[in-house]
Amino acid sequence: MQRLRRRTQQARDLGFHVRTELLDGQEPSWCMIGKRKTIFIDLAQTAAEQLRQLEESINEYQQRLRQSRASMNPAA
Repeated sequence: MQRLRRRTQQARDLGFHVRTELLDGQEPSWCMIGKRKTIFIDLAQTAAEQLRQLEESINEYQQRLRQSRASMNPAA
């Protein structure tokens, strides 16, 4: 639980709003709601699974961010 809390705080420090909800079979992920980056975590999962979901969402966001920066600056 402590690792999940620390990682959740790290996500918030990166500018994410973290929402834990019963996703009812929906895939946990991140998205933009207006101008706010939001990560959805499935409340029905164990703490270990929620931590995995959180880490995957943050990693996916960071990968997209790197791709976006690379496409804006192809000479780099």
